[in-house]
Amino acid sequence: MRRVMPLLLGSIFACSPAFGSAQQPGARSEAEPPIVVTGVRIQDFRDRLAQCLARACPPDQDIAATAALAEALLVTGELDEAKRVTGASIDRNRRHATSYPEPVSGLYRADARLARHLGRDRQARRSTWEILRTLEAGIPTEDHRHFTARFEIADMQLALGDLNGARNMLDDLRRRAARAGRPDVAALAELRGLWLALIEDRQGPARARLIEYSRRGDSLSPVLRIGARMMLAKLYRDEGNAARSDELVNEVARTFTGQRRLVFAPPFSLVQREIYEPGSTASITSRLTDNFEDRWIDVGFWIQPNGRVGELEIVRESGSSTWAAPLLAAMRERVYTASSDDEPTYRLERYTYTAAWEEQTGSRILRRSPRARVEYFDLTRDAEPLIIAETGIN
Repeated sequence: MRRVMPLLLGSIFACSPAFGSAQQPGARSEAEPPIVVTGVRIQDFRDRLAQCLARACPPDQDIAATAALAEALLVTGELDEAKRVTGASIDRNRRHATSYPEPVSGLYRADARLARHLGRDRQARRSTWEILRTLEAGIPTEDHRHFTARFEIADMQLALGDLNGARNMLDDLRRRAARAGRPDVAALAELRGLWLALIEDRQGPARARLIEYSRRGDSLSPVLRIGARMMLAKLYRDEGNAARSDELVNEVARTFTGQRRLVFAPPFSLVQREIYEPGSTASITSRLTDNFEDRWIDVGFWIQPNGRVGELEIVRESGSSTWAAPLLAAMRERVYTASSDDEPTYRLERYTYTAAWEEQTGSRILRRSPRARVEYFDLTRDAEPLIIAETGIN
């Protein structure tokens, strides 16, 4: 009998991961590869939401039913309907932000993630900011929830190419966390800022700071020391120094017992999708773009005990997946921390092929950008998001 790898609906209300990670499954036979079972009956979720609205259920119950339906729709690839469902719930419940700040902020979080997968970057930016504004409306005193929202804004700004905005947000977050007595959060914000600096200059002051933090064993925050080692491990492997990278990874692995951390993910480039008619200029009518509608893949793979990726395969897809060849090749070259035992770790990840909607020069008509990109979503059971807890970072 084939072993079934259940798929838990990865919550689109959860936050972005700080580092790639995965959880340990039970033992499996090498001759029995996993299969994916969703167990999703979309109409059941639609009916539950409709019944909730028919009895004028409270906002938190409305939002919970919306979340269940939106997550089920995401898993089955119905992103447009998931976005409509989430948007309608925002329209119904945004006025309840003061009384239900966390559920309403969760709606905006889901809306932002769905918008990114659909290429609606402006909406993603607005909804990401609304996460924080909603929390501020209902929870005036800054705490772990606000910190999480500020990290999400910085991640969004970085993803959209606004490095200055991300840097300013992280600097502000670091100061706020220090004033609130959260040195762990301040340390994580500093690490993110150092990584941004490395993006701009790999040989600059940020590199020296990370090396200093990685070597210190005094009262330095463990977040800074361990985070610096992880970042340097990624940097060294990018530069071809695998031995030094592995040395740092082994040091970190002794701290994170049972957890698998992504150390190296080689970059990849999608095929350029901007095409011009021979002998013509780049006009609205001459620019050709790929078809980005309903194009996604679910990729399953095992992280072997030595940290290498094995048995990678597309387990589900929508539309042609020819665009995914560079992505899959890069995924096969990933390196994770080694396991503390001989058990492999299973991961299931969604990748959506998309492009931003943009106004073309000289027109207000929205068209897809010819610059393709891939959006990521973790479908792994018990995926580990970055959530700032009340007393420490998960």
